[in-house]
Amino acid sequence: MKRRTTGLLAAALLAVLLLAGCGTRPLPSGMEEEAVGQAGQEIVEMLVARDYQGVVDAFRPDIAEELGVTADTIQSEMDKVSEAGPYVETIKRMAVGGKNKDYGEDYAVAVIYCEHEEKNIAYQLSFDTDLNLIGIYAEVKKK
Repeated sequence: MKRRTTGLLAAALLAVLLLAGCGTRPLPSGMEEEAVGQAGQEIVEMLVARDYQGVVDAFRPDIAEELGVTADTIQSEMDKVSEAGPYVETIKRMAVGGKNKDYGEDYAVAVIYCEHEEKNIAYQLSFDTDLNLIGIYAEVKKK
């Protein structure tokens, strides 16, 4: 069952992020790039410190419940990018807007590019308009 939940979490989180698209959609009204970037940076800091319960606590409760987000599922997702090695520094961050067409909800995605010892990781963190975490995705990139 855990394997199915983890797969579901990954698929659901990826789906949230894919809705943002690759373009430069503006942030939802009232959201500022600096605030979204800072919120994303705080989640990255929890991820690299392995504070998975802190990440779970940052999730909007209804989303966490719907997706079955737990410290174990977050750890499992982060294990998939462990080949990058320990975190070194944040290289760049940006924020783009998105709209979930199924729910009609606007959101923002903070994209945080980080150098790790072996490879880089692009962390993508989705937030609702109240800056509650609603999705995470991490992808290994070449240095």
